[in-house]
Amino acid sequence: MNALQSADILRRSHLFEGRYENLYLNEKRIPQITRLRELACQHAAEVLGLKPEALTAGCWLNDMPPGSVTLTHCHDDDDELLSGVYYIDVPEHSGHLVLHHEGEQVSVTPEAGKFVFFSPAIPHEVTRNASTRHRLSLGFNFGPARI
Repeated sequence: MNALQSADILRRSHLFEGRYENLYLNEKRIPQITRLRELACQHAAEVLGLKPEALTAGCWLNDMPPGSVTLTHCHDDDDELLSGVYYIDVPEHSGHLVLHHEGEQVSVTPEAGKFVFFSPAIPHEVTRNASTRHRLSLGFNFGPARI
């Protein structure tokens, strides 16, 4: 993905230590995002045992500069059925996804081009980006399609 321009970003949220953790992209300017969202929805439907048209997917870009972390949080604010992440660019030592479930921690090593899906109720975090490059991923929440 090339460098983002201001017109590529529709809005930002979750300001933490001077960094917006969520960047909501203009899919008209970056059509690859639409294709990834559709692909993610197909995979999420398989995981949930539903048809893709039964789901809606929200997505955002996570741009983690060197030294950044994402604190522990959940995605169960609304009617989310599944959460996920797609790894775009993952430099070595750029942090792991850590899922916290029933007193256990599961560390997921990210790989560019891979999806990871998990329950939106599971607390999770991303450890420090100890690389010298930005780590890029797309976050997803999947909920029931609105009829």
